[in-house]
Amino acid sequence: MSEPSIEAMDPSHGSHGTMKIENTEKRDALRAVEKRYQNIWQEEKVFEADAPSCTEYPPGSITDDALRAAVPKFFGTMAYPYVNGSAHLGHAFTMSKIEFGSRVARAQGKRTLYPQGYHATGMPIKACADKLVHEIELFGKNLERYEEGSIDEAPLPIQEQPQQRGDDVTKFTNVRKGKAALKTTKAKYQFQVMLSLGIPRTDIHKFADAQYWLRFFPQLWQEHLSAFGCGIDWRRGFITTDANLYYDSFVRWQMRRLKALGKIQFGKRYSIYSPKDRQPCLDHDRAEGESVRVQEYTIIKCKVVQWSERTQNILSGKIPDDANVFMVPATLRPETMYGQTNLFVSPSITYGVFRVSEKDFFFMTNRAARNLAFQGIFPEWGNFPKVAELNGYDVIGSVVNAPMSQLQNVYVVPMDTIKEDKGTGVVTSVPSDSPDDYTMTIELSKKADYYGIRAEWVPLDILPIIDTPGYGNLIAPTLCKNMRINTPKSSQLPEAKEQAYKIGFYQGKMLVGEFSGKPVQEAKNLVRQSLLDTNDAIAYCEPDGLAISRSGDECVAAYLDQWFLTYGPGDEAWREDVLGHVRGEDGQNFNSFTSATKNAIEHTLGWLTQWCVTRQYGLGTKLPWDESELVEGLSDSTIYMAYYTIAHYLHSDIYGTKRGIGNIEASQMTDEVWDYVFAIRDHVTATDINKDVLEVMRREFTYWYPVDIRVSGKDLITNHLTFFLYIHQALWGKSPQYLPKAIRINGHVTLNGGKMSKSTGNFLTLDTAIQKFGADATRIALADAGDGIEDANFEETVANAIVLKLFELRKWSEDVISGVRILKESENFVSVRDSERIKNGDTIQRTGQKLFWDELFENELKILVQETVQQFEATNYKAALKSGFYDFVAARDSYRVYTASASLGMHQHCVRRYVELQALMICVITPHWADYIWREVLKKNSTIQAARFPQVDSSNPSLIATSQYIRSVLTSVSAADSTQQKRLAKGKDVRYNPKQPKRLTVFVAKSWPAWQTKYIDLVREMLDGISLDVKEVIKKVDKKDMKKAMPFIQRLNRRLASGEPKAAVFERNLGFDEVQVLKELVSGLTSMMPKLKEVEIVCVEEGSGVGFRVNGKEEERVEDLPQAAGSAEPGSPSFHLANLESS
Repeated sequence: MSEPSIEAMDPSHGSHGTMKIENTEKRDALRAVEKRYQNIWQEEKVFEADAPSCTEYPPGSITDDALRAAVPKFFGTMAYPYVNGSAHLGHAFTMSKIEFGSRVARAQGKRTLYPQGYHATGMPIKACADKLVHEIELFGKNLERYEEGSIDEAPLPIQEQPQQRGDDVTKFTNVRKGKAALKTTKAKYQFQVMLSLGIPRTDIHKFADAQYWLRFFPQLWQEHLSAFGCGIDWRRGFITTDANLYYDSFVRWQMRRLKALGKIQFGKRYSIYSPKDRQPCLDHDRAEGESVRVQEYTIIKCKVVQWSERTQNILSGKIPDDANVFMVPATLRPETMYGQTNLFVSPSITYGVFRVSEKDFFFMTNRAARNLAFQGIFPEWGNFPKVAELNGYDVIGSVVNAPMSQLQNVYVVPMDTIKEDKGTGVVTSVPSDSPDDYTMTIELSKKADYYGIRAEWVPLDILPIIDTPGYGNLIAPTLCKNMRINTPKSSQLPEAKEQAYKIGFYQGKMLVGEFSGKPVQEAKNLVRQSLLDTNDAIAYCEPDGLAISRSGDECVAAYLDQWFLTYGPGDEAWREDVLGHVRGEDGQNFNSFTSATKNAIEHTLGWLTQWCVTRQYGLGTKLPWDESELVEGLSDSTIYMAYYTIAHYLHSDIYGTKRGIGNIEASQMTDEVWDYVFAIRDHVTATDINKDVLEVMRREFTYWYPVDIRVSGKDLITNHLTFFLYIHQALWGKSPQYLPKAIRINGHVTLNGGKMSKSTGNFLTLDTAIQKFGADATRIALADAGDGIEDANFEETVANAIVLKLFELRKWSEDVISGVRILKESENFVSVRDSERIKNGDTIQRTGQKLFWDELFENELKILVQETVQQFEATNYKAALKSGFYDFVAARDSYRVYTASASLGMHQHCVRRYVELQALMICVITPHWADYIWREVLKKNSTIQAARFPQVDSSNPSLIATSQYIRSVLTSVSAADSTQQKRLAKGKDVRYNPKQPKRLTVFVAKSWPAWQTKYIDLVREMLDGISLDVKEVIKKVDKKDMKKAMPFIQRLNRRLASGEPKAAVFERNLGFDEVQVLKELVSGLTSMMPKLKEVEIVCVEEGSGVGFRVNGKEEERVEDLPQAAGSAEPGSPSFHLANLESS
């Protein structure tokens, strides 16, 4: 592979495939406002929030619940970022959810806390710093000796580590690529990564000190989050590790607490482990395979009875004559060993014979032996001595003893589908219960010569071992027959295999062996233990996928001594308490927002098991009772939300180098003090901290807790978020009012429909997005990207279009508010517009009585406000953006057109009300734009960030019906004209020439058709309470009416069945004067439809063929009506379009 060039590492290179922006004047104008208001908010301390004071509400005078009822609050957080780089668009997407949510809470009148800290615990930063140390040794302080392609990649130094304890990495998904791996440049050296992050070449050497990362990147994050407009209380920020002694004390307290509760224990466990790094490799320590977990197998020791002739020759002199050689298949189903008929190997895989003891040897793949070397099986840790190498083809025809098999000895035969990256490369054949084994058995028996075997090596007398309801005692042959599976290469085999396992495990009953008669669920572990007890099997574990450490090492499963958290079945009561909280069984009404999130959490709780709590390499807090160990990065990040509540009392900078409001030293924060502040105990017996300060800190915690919402990407469900629930339950389970209230999950974000990737140039940092589009336009594009757990898409075209939209809306608002020209009583809109040559007619506005279009517009705004607030409160930000911005602007545009075409102009109160409501509706998403409008256009005295959602009156049903009618008419007329436009463009015959002057005739029915009235009366008569027996109604329908009456009756029945009020169904009151509405609409139709010169309204009476033209004050009789007139019904007019000269 060619080496990446220095130019490719330029920070702009990762975005070279994204949109290029030109003509930035409008964007620059918006950005200038954004920067100004960010400074204003900081100066005014808009987002700093404190709990109600102990003076106002003395401790003990009010309960926590009563205090929160008196002063409603919102406390929301997102997973704090790891500071080994700057924020990118994926971070911003997750961040936007808590940012929007906190602003919604403020608009609801809640006291709102949105804090932000930074995570530095773990291996990544230290590993990167150590790489730089090595590279500087190679290339010089400023990399001056580096020449592209001239130096081979040197191995990176690995710090020597003693034998290490481990962790359990368990996941419910099978995602093998970490997020970091999806976005990295293909850099060969760490300094190239630094260049891609925008670090000057002359500054890279500073990052060889791991602590420098902690000083550099958090500052960058704060700059970018502030530029994004985040409403964060920056006083409460912090960084993890012992770089902040206060947070260090907090983590030590947490560890001691959990150990005292029995939640942290010591013992041997299987863990994902990096032999190169000599320590466990946890999720966030991996470059690849973040979701990989340990899979446990049972290795069956099948002793070789007779080698094939070829193998005998190869092994001659390499193993003792009296050696015990075992072929060692790994199985997930030890209970099926009674049915073994063969042993499978792959002819194309290279195997080894490995020395386990002086006389015992294992036949398996190199990969499996490497895993087993870290599980205490081989004599020396990490060493797996290979005495011989064999091809799978070599051993075909050998005979082995199969423990528990009714046949005792079985032949080794070929199977092409065995994979080297799973198990040991050796597979037991149980054709009674495995569709794979059954199809291969049949294949071998039919094509023995083709596979180079003897037919008698493959028994066709299949051994029944498990009885399953509906499938008998040979489930695999039965399934293959039912599913017509005839070949080992059938695409249906995975489905058949899954069915066989599930049905057999959950419904099967053993037929043979000492556990005959027992359910398979019960017998499985009993059989396994029996095999282990007789030394016919050993336990074996391996990663369930490829896991690569950040040092580039392929990880294994290791059996290690370690301190671990007792998640999962080791502490069933703890797990059940967490499940009860998630399911709402504790009365705390936990909210997961979607069933997918709830199911994923429950699923994770189902499989998650003990978790290693320590490591020896990296950054972090030392384990209090063993300072050679560090608390790992997921275990120090479970309850830091509690730390946010008091952080500003402890320190005034993120490193804890400056004391906070409480003037407290880190050493004063004893376990007893932490317990008291976090409401775990009610008294402090020994402390020199001022009592009033303790009371205030406790108030901060008891007021802000619990966390109202925790926002995160979906990848953290399987570790951090579940740990978050577990540890809260452990510490505050006896006070469940402090348990988390909600977790809101979002998907990952793609860019312009493609995966975010620096290597392809389809990548944006948050800073780059803000520079390109500004904060508000970026925020709108993020809101528009989506809200569900599915992956969302950020479209640069949306962000770019929004820049223009926001600029023009701001300019329009300035004009119509500040440059308004009020009409006097004697003045006319058109005459003023024309005589005074007013460029923007929207500035000419009326006062006084409101007219038809004014009332319609105000009612539409009420509906949109109600819809927007409802969507915001449900965290549906895309839907809120639609109603609160796009639909709001569309309603304004319609109002402008209708009032201008009617020569009225807009009403000043309606215009001002629109601008005010528009600012309030979009403030959550575009706070800078909204505050500018609020303060500088509307001249409000205080920030819009403190304004509440508007309270609007109920919308008017009549006006709602009127609006729906107008939209229906416009849609129908436009569709009819569009049809003729398309026919004309294709050279087809048209009823009229749509490009020539034309007239629209609208036919309005005065009454409903008599036949409809007749059958409405019939349905009303035959309606039995709620239900309608349509079959009985049919018997009373006249045959001549059947074709039209039946669909009509069925529509009535559906409306009644849906719960619609009977009065609405039967009375059919339009709620408005149809003719009057059409008269108001005439001018709008002529202005919106090209070449439409005249509109006439004709009222028709059913069956008469005669109508009356009602455009003017006098009605004019019209005869010889076109056929279209007869289809009009009240509320559903019909239309006739014709050219003027032909009408």
